[in-house]
Amino acid sequence: MILEGSTGVVDEGKLARIEMMRACILTWGCQLNHHKSEEIAGVLAAAGFSIVEKPEEADVILLNTCMVRQKSEDKVVSRVAELSRLKRERSVLIGVGGCMPQGRGSQLFSLCPTADFLFGTTGLRYLPELIQRAQRGERIAFIPEPTGLEYLPILRKSSFQAYVTIAEGCSHSCAYCVIPKVRGPLRSRPMGEILAEVEELAQKGYMEITLLGQNVDAYGLDLHDGTSFAGLLRRIGKIDIPRVRFTSSHPAYMTEEVISVLAEEKNICEHVHLAVQSGSDRVLRAMRRGYTREQFLALVERLRRAIPALNITTDLIVGFPTEEERDFEETLSLIEEVRFGTVYVAAYSPRPNTPAEALGDPVSKGEKARRLQEVLNLARKIALELHQERVGQTVEVLVEEHLPEKGMVIGKTRDFRTVLATGGPELVGTLVEVEVSGATPAALLGGVKEPVL
Repeated sequence: MILEGSTGVVDEGKLARIEMMRACILTWGCQLNHHKSEEIAGVLAAAGFSIVEKPEEADVILLNTCMVRQKSEDKVVSRVAELSRLKRERSVLIGVGGCMPQGRGSQLFSLCPTADFLFGTTGLRYLPELIQRAQRGERIAFIPEPTGLEYLPILRKSSFQAYVTIAEGCSHSCAYCVIPKVRGPLRSRPMGEILAEVEELAQKGYMEITLLGQNVDAYGLDLHDGTSFAGLLRRIGKIDIPRVRFTSSHPAYMTEEVISVLAEEKNICEHVHLAVQSGSDRVLRAMRRGYTREQFLALVERLRRAIPALNITTDLIVGFPTEEERDFEETLSLIEEVRFGTVYVAAYSPRPNTPAEALGDPVSKGEKARRLQEVLNLARKIALELHQERVGQTVEVLVEEHLPEKGMVIGKTRDFRTVLATGGPELVGTLVEVEVSGATPAALLGGVKEPVL
């Protein structure tokens, strides 16, 4: 892991130093959460902690949580209960943080009675102090309102792939979504700070960066000074990093200028994650998504006309309270028409303090499960067909991991297709060419030809 400081980093001299304590960070949820865990690790490392991978090796265990769906919350509650055995065996501290405490507040102590302290989505620089106080027997819920931006040390897990947060929070307020409550309103980082971080990563030899935001293409709308996502991408496109990605995009903010930049800048990858959520206009209105099916399809057409090799992936929700069978059929027909590379689908889960909570949860669990499975079946069928079209081609792959038990490596193409190929551990972190010889719904299969860089 690589400890880095970002622009405006907190003064490490002001952080309480706790020598010889070992911390383990467990993470649920989106890429933003995983990057937030890198910041948590950075804060703790700067304060003298050792970061370990296994809870069994730790003196303090931090759970960075997600509450986008009830299933995510249930997993965290179950994990805290499992970890309680470590408290019985030795004096391990358990801290539950992130979105769940931000949304549930101190009542989370009743769901996780063995938790020693709670922390929210911001105020992370105070974690060393919280841990010290928990050591003294205090039971604290430190959950400040998510406003402003924090600048924290980062302990990156990779030496060749990096996350770069360009904005925190969301001001769109979809009916089903708890994110505006737990992450706060849209707060864009100044462009100069982002560019400085990306330049530093380029100088350190990073092969790929991923720009992060709840609605990444809404970047700059809160600054009211002409700053835009397209302008940021244009500047980053001139920096010497082989691959630039971004996630997650909202269809309402994908402008013509952004599309032009995607088509023109050579280091921006041919992949857009564009969350559609439903194929039914009736459901989209109830969800407060801000676009129609026709508008979404027109956007897809413009994107593919400008970038013919583009892979579009998406998020879908089945079983939204107003979704009837005819609405679900429209979602299936949208999947057929767009032919998404990957569909991330979830059954609707009521979230506290959201407009949709008042609608109840009328679609049965069994019906949600059926619809979810139908979406998965269709998405896998299309993914297999798309992958079979690549057999015989040569693709550029950034190798992410070696699988010693298989004698293979795994990585991603520029357009975000997973590739499994024969190869050794020396290829990790490099760009290679793979000749595709087979396909599954989940991956392209082949053999490594030669390094590109």
